[in-house]
Amino acid sequence: MPPKEAVEPIRLENLSPQQLLDLRSSLNNEIQRLGEGAQALARAANTFGSSKKAVEQLTASQTGQSIMLPLTSSLYVSGEVDDVEKVLVDIGTGYYVEMTTADAAKYYDRRIKTLHENVGTVQATLRDRQNALMQVQAILQEKIAAQTAAPSRS
Repeated sequence: MPPKEAVEPIRLENLSPQQLLDLRSSLNNEIQRLGEGAQALARAANTFGSSKKAVEQLTASQTGQSIMLPLTSSLYVSGEVDDVEKVLVDIGTGYYVEMTTADAAKYYDRRIKTLHENVGTVQATLRDRQNALMQVQAILQEKIAAQTAAPSRS
């Protein structure tokens, strides 16, 4: 394993105004992507929560009972309960696994927990980038103020 070279952080004060503008633009783009990613993770957690709720409602049903099955959040089809003990669970990329309703609920709980942890990680990174952006903007304003003040002194 090669030795790691010490990487010195770049001091923002040493960057030119153009470099600071480029960095600000890059940080803005990254902040936008992180925000969108956090929202997508939260939506996925909500979807798993809805799926868990549907499994729990199925558990309370009886064989032969008429129900409305959710295909999406706004589209339902009527059907009859055939088996209240087993369900097919979409585990991703088009694969389905037959599970007991208890195992399916546990599976959804694990997925929800993982997604919430990931949302927390993304939000922490987002806060770091927002703080960096504020620092870049403050230094950029100082440099622009210094440049506009410098010619007027001559």
